Amino acid sequence: MIVISRLLKIRVVFAAFIFVAFGYGMCEAFSFGFLAKIFPLYICLFCTILAFFNLILEIRHSWREAIDSGVGFVDLESEWDIPMSEVIERFCRYLLLLLLLYVSIWLLGYSLSITIFLVIFYRFLTGTTWRIASVAGLAGLAFISLISKLMVIDWPLGIIQNWIHLPWPLG
Repeated sequence: MIVISRLLKIRVVFAAFIFVAFGYGMCEAFSFGFLAKIFPLYICLFCTILAFFNLILEIRHSWREAIDSGVGFVDLESEWDIPMSEVIERFCRYLLLLLLLYVSIWLLGYSLSITIFLVIFYRFLTGTTWRIASVAGLAGLAFISLISKLMVIDWPLGIIQNWIHLPWPLG
């Protein structure tokens, strides 16, 4: 009974669930066509290995009864509270930015919109410098270009790109 109660801690159960879920995804990927299974198979294989190690660590942690004694837990509660008006204002900013992203994808296309989105997000919502925001935008464009080239993906073009033809990474 003691063995079962130690193994049924919520962290161990969750780690086991994640391990089984990625294992199932790996098995399911074998039913895809050759090119279609490469990406999900290797992602699930990598995540299954990580989930296995996480499961082992959680089992070891529960055996040491560190969870029962409260060791390792941190009280994340803060002494201050954000007023609800500020929470709603921040939520509306994020929502507006996401809506602008969708509109810009429709108008400008995916690659250009994601690049602009990253620059705006880093500069105005996180408060970084223009230099860091530009590097993040260019890194996002480089990642999208790499994925596009390796996996032969055509990103959606915008309405404006029907009139103005942009070079490869942007159009």
